[in-house]
Parts: sequence; C-alpha cells; structure tokens
Amino acid sequence: MTAESISDVPSFIRREFRDRGNIKVLDVEIRPYPDEINYIVFVEASDLPSAAQIGNDLDSEITTSEVRAFIIVRKAPPELVDKSSDPIVNGVQDERASELTRLTSARSRVSEAQPSLSYIRDAHINLAAITTPRHHLIFGRRGAGKTALLVEARSTLPEDSVISCWVNVQTLRNEEPNRVFLHMIEEVLTAVVSRQQQVRAQSSISVAAVKLYERVGQMLTLPENEESSVVRLIPEIQRTIKRFLSINGLRLFIFVDDFYYITRGQQPKLLDMLHGCIRDCDAWLKIASIRHLTRWYQSSPPLGLQTMHDADLLDLDVTLQDPEWAKKFLENILLQYAKHVGVPALSRLFHAAALDRLVLASGAVPRDYLILAGSSIEKAKRRPNAKLVGVQDVNQAAGDAAQVKVQELEEDMASNVQSAARTLEALRIVRSFCLDETSHTYFLISYREKEEFADRYNVLTDLLDLRLIHLVDGGVSDAHAAGHRLEAFMLDLSQFSGSRLKQGIRVLDFANGRMLSRKTKGAKVGGSDKSGDTPLKLIAILRTAPKFGLERLAHLVQK
Repeated sequence: MTAESISDVPSFIRREFRDRGNIKVLDVEIRPYPDEINYIVFVEASDLPSAAQIGNDLDSEITTSEVRAFIIVRKAPPELVDKSSDPIVNGVQDERASELTRLTSARSRVSEAQPSLSYIRDAHINLAAITTPRHHLIFGRRGAGKTALLVEARSTLPEDSVISCWVNVQTLRNEEPNRVFLHMIEEVLTAVVSRQQQVRAQSSISVAAVKLYERVGQMLTLPENEESSVVRLIPEIQRTIKRFLSINGLRLFIFVDDFYYITRGQQPKLLDMLHGCIRDCDAWLKIASIRHLTRWYQSSPPLGLQTMHDADLLDLDVTLQDPEWAKKFLENILLQYAKHVGVPALSRLFHAAALDRLVLASGAVPRDYLILAGSSIEKAKRRPNAKLVGVQDVNQAAGDAAQVKVQELEEDMASNVQSAARTLEALRIVRSFCLDETSHTYFLISYREKEEFADRYNVLTDLLDLRLIHLVDGGVSDAHAAGHRLEAFMLDLSQFSGSRLKQGIRVLDFANGRMLSRKTKGAKVGGSDKSGDTPLKLIAILRTAPKFGLERLAHLVQK
C-alpha cells in the first residue's frame, strides 16, 4: 500500500472487503490526525464480525513509513443502507428474487469442492472446538451443517504446521470395510508423502512413507483383501505417521464426511482401526455422521471410539426448543445469500409471517430452510401481482418437500433396506396418530417409556434425525404426576401441509418470536387459540398434547 495515496485507500478498502469477505462497504470516512489516519468503514450489521477481522488484517497494508493508518469498522445507519441499495419495486417478480432462488438451490449443499457461500458461526462456537487436537464425532441431521463445519475448519488450519486430508465415505459405500480402510489410509499417506519436501528425500522416514503408500496402492489393485493382511498394516502405519509428524513438527487432521454410509455393524471396527493408526500421534479424527445411523463404540469386545475418553461429541442440530434464537440464526444465513444477489433485507421479499413459518416448516434445519425459502419465492411468483412471499406459499413449498424427504430417507438407509422400511412404517403410524386419531400435530413421549423401551424410542428418533418430526421441548413436567417428565415432539409441516394446511386439527405455530397453539378451520378439537409467550404458558400448551405410547412401535423393533 505504500504506493497508494490517501485518496486511493478507500477504493483499496472497498475492493479488499469485497474480495476477502464478499462484504459491501457502504461508505468510508477519512479522519486524519497529526500522527495517524483513521478510515471509518460502514457496513451492514450482519457483516460486522467478519468486517472487523478484515479491517484488522488490512491495518498493516495501509500503513506507510510516514504515517500509521487504522481501519475502524462501524454499523451503517439505516438511511445509508437504504441509499446504497437499488430499490426492489416488484418484490418476488424482481430478477434478483429469481437469482436468490437459483443461489439457494445451487449452494445449499456444501462439499469439499464448494464451501459455504458465507459460513455463519453458531452460538456453540463449534468451529473453535473442532480445530483443537482432540478426536471429534460431529452429529447432525441431514442439512444441519456438518460438511460446512468440516470444510470451514479445514480452511482455517495453518498450512505451515498442519497436514489435512479429506475422505467422503459416500463414494466408498459399495466397498467392503477392509477396502474402505485402505482407501482412507491411502488418502492419509498421500497427504503425508506430499509434505516430504520438508525432510531429506533419502531419509529413512521419507523412504518408509513412500514404500507404505505404494504398498497400500498395490493392495487396492487386488479384487479383494484379506482382513489379516490389512490389520497387519496398522502398527507400521502408526510408526510411520508418528515419526513423520514428530520429525517435521506437524499435526495431522483427518476429516471423514458422511460416515453413516458404512454399515452400522462395521463402524466400531473401522473406527478402531483408524484410531490404531494414529494412536499416540499428533493426529486427530473429525468424523461427521447422523447419530441414529452411527455406532461408534461397542463394549464387548471393546472397539471404536469411546466418548469422554477417546472422543468428544459435537451436536450441530438447531432445534425448535429455542425458536426465537433459531429464527435469528437462520435468517442471518438467508440474508447472506440475499445480499449476494443484491437484496439488502429479507423484508423486500418475505412477509414477516412467512419468515416465521419458514422456521417452523424447516424444523430449524439450515439446508431445509434455504431450499424452502427459494421454493416459496417460486410459489409466490405464480400468484398474480404478488410482491412478497406469504404463509401459504411456504405451506405449499413444505407440502412439496414431503416426497423429497422420503427419498432422502431411503438414500440414508441405503445400506440397510430393512431399516428404511421400518422407518417409513413408523412415519405412517405417527402420522395416523396425529392427524386421524387425535387431530393434534404435536404429541408427548413419557420419559419412563423412553428409558424402559429404548429400542422402541430409537425407532422414533429415526424420524427425528431425518427431519420428519421435530423436538419442541425436552423436559415437559407432568401436571398430574410429580417428578414425571415428558418430551414434546411436532410432526413435520410437510406431513400435513400442501396448498393449504390440513383442516380440522390443532397445530403448533410460530409468530412474532413465540410459539402458539391454534386450531385450523373446522377443527374437531376444543379450546381457543393459546399463546406461549412465556415459558410457563408454553409448558401449559404442551401438557395438553396427546401422549403417544411407544407400544405402537413395538412390532417394528428387531428381535
């Protein structure tokens, strides 16, 4: 920056904020002082955290030998935000609304090759946790952000001191477990061998690493691999990785995505083999999976990763237990997408009630939220003279999503067809209970039954992890039995929504930052609409929900 004059610095700042963080600088004020210059940079409120970091990084680049310079980032006033944006007169009919739909469709699914458009850090600071030297099991429903977290974590690792490798198990799901292990180790050794330039090529550890890499590659050319020959590799792999990392002062991170594609019964053994390869090394496993499809430890014989001892758990699910926080988190994500196509505020495209309904319809799952938002825009565009997305547009989009969720269920369960059929039957039972028997879209599960019939409860949680039901409250006290607690669940909106909400039922809704219970037209259930604007009022609403007995799922439990 020494070659740039003071008048050129604002242009440089605008360009760097755009290139480094996709942040639009709304204004730059120059405030010169005798021994320094301050550049006051105004950005939108949602960009403040990222903008502040970029500003700090640029301070040294705009400082010259004659004068020090500092960037101070501030929230732009509303009038400046409005002034900087092109007006969206026609709402959803504007071309930018169509661009937003295309963007949410194209970028809602994250991969190693295509990271998040703008990673939104959540309240649990998972990004900081996952980059620590500790084994992690990262759980979340489809679309909860597991891959996004892994990709973001990998991008933040310092290249000079860390080796990382990436394995997507989805591409290996048709391989035998022993060959899956060999493919994973080949990726690890590829990363190790690629860093050999830091030691002499003729050193013993370099030679050993290359020979081991070639040996694994040769084994993968065979039509099948005996378990004994694969297992015998583990001590040699461990010695090679340990020596290589120690000599070079490096740390190794192994990112494994979609681990649930491995047959559940084989998962503990595979994790045990991977763990054995890096035991006592500065190397760490980061395994992303769906909880109910994952068995990470077995006690007899002991195999896998034992939580609290070997590995920590990270739960990425944003749930409806705190709908107001979920709303802020999800809207922040959607706003980043909207700003990317030139839409400065969600209110330019969505009614406030539609944004509330999106939270409920998505079950607070980020990917579902983005896809439903885009689909809702398309629904609204088909209405004559429509400018904003309304609640009915969201309902229609949610109804259309029902079949997609069932297809995803079958894909998730591809390694176990019997499990998929069981889950679909469980959905039919729960749906019939809610819509046909009790006319309530929400229901209660007793803690006592949950603990006594854990196998039946696990059938229910299959629906939870697949976003076909959602947890509303994990600890509802029973008004008629002291010390007895229940869990409250809600049927996914896709199961009773289409062109309009199913009539004649009592539903949970979300409006103005609070949950409420209301009756749809022609409801057979009694009582007026009830607001859950306080925790006690919400508990009172949930206590009136029908109790779902787990005996209804008894015949689905594998004997």
